[in-house]
Amino acid sequence: MKKIQYIASAFLLMFGAVSCEKFIDNPPEDKISVDEYFKTSNDVENYVKKFYEVLPGHGSANLPVSEANSDNLILAVPDNVIQGSRPPRNGQWTQEWENIRSINILFDNIDNVDDDLSTYAQFLGEAYFFRAWFYYDKLQTYGDVPIYDHQLLPGDEDLYKPRDPRTDVADFIIGDLDMAIEHLGLRSETGNARLSKEAALAFKSQVALFEGTWQKYHAGTDFATEGADPAKYFQIAVDAGDELMNGSYTVGIYNTGSPESDYYTLFGLDNMSAVDEVLFYKIASTAEELGHNLQFYVTRRTRDMAITWSLVSSYLGKDGQPYDYKGLAQTTKGNDFLTTIAGECDPRLHATVWIPGDLRVASAGQVFDKPFLNGGSEELCATGFQVKKFSNPYSSAAGADYGGYSQTGRIYFRFGEVLLNYAEAKYELDGTVAYDVLNQLRERAGMAEFEVIPQPAYGDNLVDYGYAIDDALYAIRNERRVELALEGQRIDDYRRWAAAALFEGTRPLGYPFDQSEWLNNQNQPSFTALTNEDGLVDYFQNQMPNGYGFRLDQDYLTSIPSDELVLNPNLEQNPNW
Repeated sequence: MKKIQYIASAFLLMFGAVSCEKFIDNPPEDKISVDEYFKTSNDVENYVKKFYEVLPGHGSANLPVSEANSDNLILAVPDNVIQGSRPPRNGQWTQEWENIRSINILFDNIDNVDDDLSTYAQFLGEAYFFRAWFYYDKLQTYGDVPIYDHQLLPGDEDLYKPRDPRTDVADFIIGDLDMAIEHLGLRSETGNARLSKEAALAFKSQVALFEGTWQKYHAGTDFATEGADPAKYFQIAVDAGDELMNGSYTVGIYNTGSPESDYYTLFGLDNMSAVDEVLFYKIASTAEELGHNLQFYVTRRTRDMAITWSLVSSYLGKDGQPYDYKGLAQTTKGNDFLTTIAGECDPRLHATVWIPGDLRVASAGQVFDKPFLNGGSEELCATGFQVKKFSNPYSSAAGADYGGYSQTGRIYFRFGEVLLNYAEAKYELDGTVAYDVLNQLRERAGMAEFEVIPQPAYGDNLVDYGYAIDDALYAIRNERRVELALEGQRIDDYRRWAAAALFEGTRPLGYPFDQSEWLNNQNQPSFTALTNEDGLVDYFQNQMPNGYGFRLDQDYLTSIPSDELVLNPNLEQNPNW
């Protein structure tokens, strides 16, 4: 890629006998000034390309690990957000705004391009998408933030503007996405490793659902915005989903007619270009030194990840009814417990959790024996529910050592999420249950059709949101949790639902421990797990004696860095920081 250099501030340099005055009069020969650069469509394309590089990749299993500050996943050292131990931020947030400032330089100079708009419309659409992406991160992290649609220079009075209300920020993001949709090409033209109208519509549905539910469920608290209209955002989310579902777009559910494997296969593919469900993803290539370590951590080690009992017990039986996990745990333990639930429950559970006998590394014929309960550093699975999702035993990276050998694609937007966004927003908007939409996901998994189940029927599996919701919404939220498990959505979900009560004061538990599976040659225990009164693995009973400590009055948002409050007295700190 052509390296883009631009002048963002004055440079005062001296070289040998060259006077300072002479240097200032003559621009640096190795720099391209902003005024000189933005002239052709090629300039715009090269400038925007760099923002693809900052999109997150799989790295060292970053996607499943990102849910470690939720009730779905736990690490050996619990995340400080759910522990309620996150300190206020110090320093400045200058670096966090670099990408927004950089993209605004393009918008400030786009009128200087001599070529016809038709030659660079795709790249302009990408620029609008990226600014929306960067601002959405700010919205999720801080809530209210200043809106800047132009480059700030030293002395600009907007450097000292106050934070704009989060609803204004959400509207700004949605406005940018509308511009992106207008200019971007169809996925049939761009492919799915480059931005398209489909990707922008999917993103729009996500943003609108996030803000609508945030305002509805945080209403009356310090986290809400006065005068906000949640229904406005629900309608936007519904319209975006409806457009994608019924318009002339390349979308679908990955379904080859193999319900026992289709869902699992989707997330472990290296090449996702032919998958209609994948609307936008990042390609990884070892040939270009752009590989990662995902397969290493989901086939050979664990990076200390462990799925929680709370997530596992949210999967229904194959008949679509709540499953009695706790009752089974009284009589069936260890590997037998895992094997039983894999056979009797939603196939998406088996696709997400390793089960004894599963092929782990095809090239070496390795199968999964039992969970890594006694593993050491980066080899521990503290609950017995070990992460299988995203693995691919036939990948060349399966079982490979650390070293960036994995080329598994990183999905940013898939049609399955759009269906869930639509179903939730539609119900929030007018009480309609989108059965046909949700059943596309059920059919792929080989599950019974979606139905609304009375909440008491969930028994011990029923989760408490901290407030009452009706049966249909409970079922829709549960479907979302199961379908999107470990894809990085759960954190945003409990925050927008104001639902940290889901795990506050509880501990992450594991499967029922079977001592007979952990004996040495002398038939003596080689390892004994900590368990609770129900015999479930309770690894964190000493580390978290009082359970999760998420602070309901502050941890939904991150604190504004302290130095920024000093530098700009017009900024206000987030609630209770």
